[in-house]
Amino acid sequence: MSLGDELISPVRDPAGAAAPGLLGRVPRDPGRVALVHEGRDITFGDVAALSEDVGDVVRGHRLERRVVGVPAERSPEFVARIVGVWSAGAVPAILGDWGPERVRGALTATGAAAAFGPALTDLEPLDTGRQLREEDVGEVSHVLFTSGTTGRPKGIVVGRAAFEAASVAFFKELPMDESDRIAFLSRPGHDPSLRELIAPWLTGATLFIPGSRTAADPRLTAAWLSQHSITVLQGSPVLLQLMAGSSGLPVESLRLVCSVGARLTAAALRSTARFAPRATIANCYGASETPQVVCMHRVPPGEGIASEDPVPIGRALGHAAVKIDSAGRLHVEAAACALGYTDGTPLPAPGHDGRRWYDTGDIVRRLPDGSMCFLRRADRQVQVNGTRVELEEIEGAAARVAGVVDAVATFVEDGNGVGSVRLAVVRGPTSAVDLDELRAVLGDCLDPAVVPSSIEVRDSPGGQGTDRAATLWEVLHESARSVLGRDGGRIDPDGGFFEAGFTSMSLMRFVAEVSVRLGTEISPVLVFQYPTLNAFADHLRENLKEGRHG
Repeated sequence: MSLGDELISPVRDPAGAAAPGLLGRVPRDPGRVALVHEGRDITFGDVAALSEDVGDVVRGHRLERRVVGVPAERSPEFVARIVGVWSAGAVPAILGDWGPERVRGALTATGAAAAFGPALTDLEPLDTGRQLREEDVGEVSHVLFTSGTTGRPKGIVVGRAAFEAASVAFFKELPMDESDRIAFLSRPGHDPSLRELIAPWLTGATLFIPGSRTAADPRLTAAWLSQHSITVLQGSPVLLQLMAGSSGLPVESLRLVCSVGARLTAAALRSTARFAPRATIANCYGASETPQVVCMHRVPPGEGIASEDPVPIGRALGHAAVKIDSAGRLHVEAAACALGYTDGTPLPAPGHDGRRWYDTGDIVRRLPDGSMCFLRRADRQVQVNGTRVELEEIEGAAARVAGVVDAVATFVEDGNGVGSVRLAVVRGPTSAVDLDELRAVLGDCLDPAVVPSSIEVRDSPGGQGTDRAATLWEVLHESARSVLGRDGGRIDPDGGFFEAGFTSMSLMRFVAEVSVRLGTEISPVLVFQYPTLNAFADHLRENLKEGRHG
């Protein structure tokens, strides 16, 4: 039976109703292992039982055809909640690891009727004062969130038909089977993580879920991939480079690596090819609005070593029609797109050909062989380690802080494609800006991935600055304090970065902020080669004198 045939005949629940959602429509042997989490084998039957508990709670609250907030995390419980909400006929709104204000904004944007708490079936009813239109809910798979210029989360309503078509097309382009061992490494709640989540049901592969400490440290992640003989992984170009840079040995078991969430540079491709020498590397292009992967370029094993910029994004997959307009902007036909935004804003617009198209805002170029390559954005929307943000949202969040009269956010990308956001705020002539308050507001309003790596406070005309040159130690300690969000104290200069509370994401922000303050570009891989403040400082002290920094 083909994958397409499996999707045609939905499974029926005891009441005879079709179980909605992609996972509920692809039966698997209940005794087979679906997930492995921290040494525990979890079968398809186990997931089904957990999901039924979730579905019973959703139905018990009479939330069929309503939106339910589901906090995203790397865990079997997250998988069970998604399956359970789908099976109960409700719509999951997938919430990221955000501050409380952003979570409230996301729930309000969808009109969520309830949200899950810490325990598996802990469901808290909500009264947000609005909801998705009743007649539309039956066509909805889930709701994801991206950035909005207003400073509030922009909800994207993903239709079931488009999500299923994109998922089927992806796994047909990159076939997997019961022998594959897939890593759940994508950031939970992002489009790529949903492909990992549904892979066991669509392909029979086993999903391996790392512990939180392993997922936060690229050194541990690389060792974990080898330990479990992982064959398939997805990751942002930055994550792939960090794992490659922090690991002394290649992962020979990998046969497929998907670069997702941001522009794949030739430097990142070369690093990945050395890290996974036997793997085909797929450069996957798509957006939350499409949803999932629309275009793909595959690089056979070994060929990535000789790659040059720009790396192609390839051709459209079979489920999607795309076109390039006269300005070079890439458009995707409506059938392969989400239904719209939670505020009612339509996503596609009519074209001159009578069809409806979504303008991605990406400028691309057609290559001689018919494939495409990404050139740049047509606006101020940027990707920071796989997370999309409109720079106006960061500026709007900063403007909420007392004393800030202006704010300018910029995005800087180094030669390896590692990008970071930098923020400059202007204080009034007689005002003071509390940096701790500013960081707290940004952390509450923004996705953690896009919180600026460096914040500079400038005086408005007529103000009096007291800037002075800072020592290297002051730069390192203040940068660490800024990124970790600590109110005081200093980290142990001889203790490891990860032991001090850093994650791979916060370490990248730390390196970016140090780069800004020292006025030179520093490679984030250096924090793995010199994993303490003392070792990192010694390296910088020696190499800055000679003009070398990684």
